[in-house]
Amino acid sequence: MMPVLLAVLVIASPAYAQADQPLAPSTVQSGKPAKVKAPYRVIFNFDYRNTFVDAEPVRFYGLRIGAQRDRDLLAVGFYGLGDAYVQRQVPVEGVGIRDHLIDFDYVALSYERLLVNSRSWDIGIPLSIGLGTYRRSYINEDNKPVPYAVNELVPLEATLQIDLKIFKWLYIGTGMGYRHVLAADPAASRTLSDWTWYGKVGLRLGVLVRGIINGKRDRDGEEQR
Repeated sequence: MMPVLLAVLVIASPAYAQADQPLAPSTVQSGKPAKVKAPYRVIFNFDYRNTFVDAEPVRFYGLRIGAQRDRDLLAVGFYGLGDAYVQRQVPVEGVGIRDHLIDFDYVALSYERLLVNSRSWDIGIPLSIGLGTYRRSYINEDNKPVPYAVNELVPLEATLQIDLKIFKWLYIGTGMGYRHVLAADPAASRTLSDWTWYGKVGLRLGVLVRGIINGKRDRDGEEQR
């Protein structure tokens, strides 16, 4: 699903990101076509997140794909633990005392409203709702993981984030917020609900693709002269 969605957005990005479009002849002035700004910008970023599982710090990794219009941004994100979280020597019902493994991943739909949208900075408040799974397993006598429980989860997250624009098409950012997880198992909800903070690096794909296309047109025009 994720590679397909990325491919669709990359293919579609020139259409969304045509920032310079000629107007109808009636709007042309001084023999030169006026230009309008495209309504959408395609964005893509990698996230590196630190959060807590059972009150201990763990690493989350993810990526986000979306479209920005003015100060509003809609995106789909894919996130998961970098490594399974290990609990040493805990009781497992029906098995006994074992090393215990927790794994967690989810897909999230987010809406972000930009409070600041300047040439150098974006400051926004993303709100997201997700759907994921919380998987538990234990290590048996042969030192192999044995899955024994899977729970569906609904993560709700609100953050404040700041992006610094390095180039028109490249930015880095950081953010902090809180994640609350809804789950049928109250223990899973308590374990995974906590503060989260992250760093990210991202691309504005529409701007990047447009720059490549315009650069090629300029080179072709120079060759024809």
